[in-house]
Amino acid sequence: MSDDMSAYKDVFLSESAEYVQAITEGLLALEGNPNDLEPVEVVFRGAHSLKGMSATMGYTRTAELTHKMESLMDTVRKREQEADSSLIDLMLRAVDAVRELITDESGGGTMVDVASLVSALVSRTGATVQTDGAADSDGGATPSNARSGTDEGVLWRVDITLIETCVLKAVRAYMAIKRLGNMGTVVETDPGAREIEDEKFDRSFAVIVRTREQAAAISAAVLAISEVESVEVSPADVAAPIIGTRPTEERQRKSIPKLAETQTVRVSIGHLDSMVNLVGELVIIRSRLDRLAGELDSNELTDALSALEQISGELQHEVMQTRMVPVGNIFNRFPRMVRDLARDLGRSVSFDMGGLDIELDRTVLDEIGDPIVHLLRNAIDHGIESEDERIAAGKPPKGTIRLEAGRDRDQVRIVVQDDGKGMDCDRIWAKAVERGIVTPSERDSYSVSDILMLTCEPGFSTAEKTTAVSGRGVGMDVVKGKIEYLGGTVTIHSEFGRGSRVVLTLPLTLAIIQSLLVGAGEQIFALPLSAVTEVLARDEVKLKTVDGAPVVVLRDGSVAPLFRLDEVIGSVQHRRMMPEESDHIVLLESAEQIRALAVQQLVGRHEVVIKPLSPIFKELRGLGGATVLGDGRVALILDPRTLFGMGV
Repeated sequence: MSDDMSAYKDVFLSESAEYVQAITEGLLALEGNPNDLEPVEVVFRGAHSLKGMSATMGYTRTAELTHKMESLMDTVRKREQEADSSLIDLMLRAVDAVRELITDESGGGTMVDVASLVSALVSRTGATVQTDGAADSDGGATPSNARSGTDEGVLWRVDITLIETCVLKAVRAYMAIKRLGNMGTVVETDPGAREIEDEKFDRSFAVIVRTREQAAAISAAVLAISEVESVEVSPADVAAPIIGTRPTEERQRKSIPKLAETQTVRVSIGHLDSMVNLVGELVIIRSRLDRLAGELDSNELTDALSALEQISGELQHEVMQTRMVPVGNIFNRFPRMVRDLARDLGRSVSFDMGGLDIELDRTVLDEIGDPIVHLLRNAIDHGIESEDERIAAGKPPKGTIRLEAGRDRDQVRIVVQDDGKGMDCDRIWAKAVERGIVTPSERDSYSVSDILMLTCEPGFSTAEKTTAVSGRGVGMDVVKGKIEYLGGTVTIHSEFGRGSRVVLTLPLTLAIIQSLLVGAGEQIFALPLSAVTEVLARDEVKLKTVDGAPVVVLRDGSVAPLFRLDEVIGSVQHRRMMPEESDHIVLLESAEQIRALAVQQLVGRHEVVIKPLSPIFKELRGLGGATVLGDGRVALILDPRTLFGMGV
C-alpha cells in the first residue's frame, strides 16, 4: 500500500467493518425469508462496495474474494438460483474470510489463503458468470462487461454531490472515481484530479466515464458509497469541452469549501479516558472550593462557584456523553453466533433483539460481550429443547430467545430470556449438595432465587456430559464475576418447563457517580445512589426481631434484614445490634433484595469520582473503590452487593 493510501487505512477499516456487518445481517435475513429480494440487494451492494474499496486500497485478495461474492449474489438477484442453506453457509464462510483478509492485508501480511473458497464461490456461481475478472492495474477485480476500448460503451456524465457534513471529501471522491473506473473507463473529472486530491471543490464534482453499464447501475454503485448525498447520470456531450466550462470566478468561488454546520471527528478511547479523568479532578476541586466558600462566608465567591458548578456540570455531561455507545454495537454480532450454534446443536431457534439504541459507557460495553455470549450459548444448549421435545411438551417446534436492553434510572438492564425447559431447582440443589456447596439441612433456608444463584458457583454444572458448549451452569461464575466487577448485579428467574430469564443490571458509567455520603464515627463512606431506595429516621420505621436478629418491617408488610454500618465495617465487636435512636435507616436494593443499613451520620448527596483501589485490596469484599472529598479526605465507596454478611 502506498504512503498516500495508508492515510486512509483507518477510514477503510471502520467502513469495511460496517459493510461486513451489513452483509452478515442481510444473509441472516435472507435465510429467514429466501424469497425476499431486499436482503439480496443489501448483500450484493455490500460486496460490491467492499470490492471497490479494497481495490482502491490495493488489497487485491480482498477485492477478488468480494468480487466473487458479488457475482454469486448477482445470480440470486436475477433469480438464477435460490438462496438455500448451503449458499448462505458458503457466503457466511466468505464473510469470515473477508474479515481475516482485511486484517491480514491491512497489516501487510500474506498468510490468509482463500483460493479454495474463491473456487467454491465460482463453482456455485455457475457458468452464467464470466470468470475473467482478473485484477486490474490497481489490484481491483474488474467486472467482465467493463472494457477500456473506446469503441464499446456509452459516455456518461456522472454528477456527484456529497453530504454537507462530509469530512474527508477527497477520500469519498477518490472512492467514487475508482468505483466508476471498475465499471468502465474514466475519461475525465471536473474539477481535475489534482484539485480533487487537494479538496479544492465544494461538495459536488463530475466524472465522465465510458461504460456498458446502464445509468441506474451507475447511480446505485456510487450511492452505495458512504456520505454521498445524490447522483445524477446523464449522457455526456462529446462536442462540449469537459474542462473549463465554468467562468473563472465561479470556479474560484466553488473551490472554497463551506464550513459544515456539524462535523464528526474520530477520537481514540485513550483521549476520552484522559478527558474523563481531568473532569473528575475538576469535580474534586469544585467540592473543595465549595467547602472553602462556606468557611469564608463570601457571597461573591459563592456566586462565582455557582456559575462554575453549572459550567463544570455541563462539561462533565458532555464528556460523559462522548463515551456513550449504543448497545447495538455489541448486540449485532450475536445473531450470526446464535444461528451457527443452533445449527451445530440441531436446535430450531428464533432470535430477536430489542433496545439496540440504549446507550452504555464504552468501557462497560466493551466488557459485557463475553458474559452475554455465555448466556446465549447456555440458552441454546441447555435451555431450548429439540423440536420433538417441544412438540411433546405442547410448545411451538421453534424455540425463542430474546436479548433486550432497557433503562432503569441511572442503570441499564440487559435481559436474556428463552422459552426452553427452564431450570430444575431440585436438580440444582442435589448437585450443590453433591459438590459440598451446601448441606441437605440448609434447604429450608434457601429461597428459589437463592437456589438458582447456586449455578453461579465456580465450576457448578448440571450437564450430564462435557461438550464444547455445556450446561446452564458453565460460565455463570464468569458472568457473575465480570458483571460484579463492572459494578452490576446478576439475577436469575426460571420456571421449570417454561423457560428462564437472566437479568444483568449495569451502571451507565464507571467514572463518576451520584452517591449518598454516610458516616460511622470519624469515617465517611459513599453509597451509590442508584442502590438507595429510601432514607428514613429511626422513629419512622417499625423494628422487629426474627430469630434474634433485627429486621425492618416495610410498608408492604415484608421485612428487610437490618445491619449497622459500624458493625459491617468492623469498627465494633457486637453483632446485629439494634440501631441507636439518633441513627438513620438507609434502605438499599441489590439483586432485587432489600436490606436496611443503620448509619450514624447523613452527610448528604454528592457527585464522586471513582478511584480504583490498589490491587492488594482486590479480594476485599464490600468495597467498590475510593473517592477524594472536598476537604481532601479519602472516602471508601461501599458496594451494596457484597457489603453484608462480611466485615470489611
